[in-house]
Amino acid sequence: MKKLIAMVLAVLMTLSLASCSNADNPGNSKAPENNSPAGGNDLTDSTGYKQYGKIVLWTLAKDLEQFADRYEEQTGCEVEVVVFDSADFQTKIMQTLGAKSKDVDVFVGEPQMLPNFYEAGFCADLSALDNEVKTRLVDYTYEAGCDSDGVLRAISYQACPGSVIYRRDLAQEVFGTDDPDEIGKLFSSFSTIEDTAAKLKEKGYTIFGDTGALRWFSISSNPWVRDGQIIVDQDRLDYFDCAVELYQKNYVAFAKEWSAPWYASMAGPLPQLADSDDVWGMDKDELMSEGQAGGDNITQVFSYVMPSWGALIVRDNAEGNKGKFGVCSGVCSFFGGGTFLTVNEFSQNKEAAQQFIEFCTLNDDTAQWWLEVSNGDVVNNKAVLEANKDFQNESFGNQNTYGFYAKEMEKIDYSLITGYDDACKEAFGAAVMSVQKGQQTKEEALKEFYTTVITTYPELSVPADAPVTLD
Repeated sequence: MKKLIAMVLAVLMTLSLASCSNADNPGNSKAPENNSPAGGNDLTDSTGYKQYGKIVLWTLAKDLEQFADRYEEQTGCEVEVVVFDSADFQTKIMQTLGAKSKDVDVFVGEPQMLPNFYEAGFCADLSALDNEVKTRLVDYTYEAGCDSDGVLRAISYQACPGSVIYRRDLAQEVFGTDDPDEIGKLFSSFSTIEDTAAKLKEKGYTIFGDTGALRWFSISSNPWVRDGQIIVDQDRLDYFDCAVELYQKNYVAFAKEWSAPWYASMAGPLPQLADSDDVWGMDKDELMSEGQAGGDNITQVFSYVMPSWGALIVRDNAEGNKGKFGVCSGVCSFFGGGTFLTVNEFSQNKEAAQQFIEFCTLNDDTAQWWLEVSNGDVVNNKAVLEANKDFQNESFGNQNTYGFYAKEMEKIDYSLITGYDDACKEAFGAAVMSVQKGQQTKEEALKEFYTTVITTYPELSVPADAPVTLD
């Protein structure tokens, strides 16, 4: 129980990123031939679905409003969708389902939330769908949907593999090629990232908007926790040193993620900022105008490190740069976010709830529809991804982005994921930042990192071969 409480408190401190997009139609896409409802339902009417009364869905993702509308149109079954802000969602779930409420039938969770929901006993057993999910959907999402005993309890309609999203035109100018395989080599390790950043700086460009882009590579060879010990291996130390170097040598634009300068950087030049600048009070249009006016203090951001939904954000903010981007691999394969659906263990409408989840996640027609309606979201259905394997994405230099992300998903090692990751990443990021700003030495910052994590999780310890020892 102490562990659960500590995990919940740690998770409640983090904000989840909701994936969404609304822009270009992917165009030449082809649906697989299987269009029957999944799960072998006992068909009772012409829609091919059992008829149930209304179910209630709680979600972070507005996407599911569209799924619910389509479900009602095709089945005649009503779904009431309640959308929550990400900051409030986990608290609401813990309070409501902690009281064994029957007022919600289906609710969602992102991967970092799911272990806590499983341990609390909120997610119903979906083992009846285990074989279909394991066979037809992306492997890592199946693992994320299972509890610590391997019981399936949540299913996602999307997959969110990671990538480096880069400017093809700048790549040609600086490196003489925009080929994704060649550009991927420039991001293959933290040392090569430093070299790449230096070459870009010589041309007046910055490698990232902010050093926070590197955090996606913090799990490359080891989990954050193994056998109760906190792991800071050489890869993480290299990540630490790389982030400090990029910061202190002004290799980044200091355009923090989700700020106006960060969005503006996707469309073209912007003023080179300082870390002390209040980016949250800036205006995107003014920054773009200032960047287009030119001058000595102007830069352009070369790349962004994000899950696949980040590619949609870049695309939708690229404006005149639309079509000038590509996607490639980086230090390691990763994933981030994703909306998983689960049935409330205390619901009195479990069959109806499961039918809705099957419709959203295991129906090939639904997956093809969402691929098109979302304008490029990476669906979780392997058959649909295969059916669209020849699609060329105009927003990314006619690159086959679905094919790229399908390969990246195969490399994801879900065994590296632990319930301690969010707390470790947050504390490690704070340690990096303190050294970047000259507030602490590396040794002092690492000691504080260990202390912070152990304070949150007293059951953890520092291994004997750790880079520092606690006093």
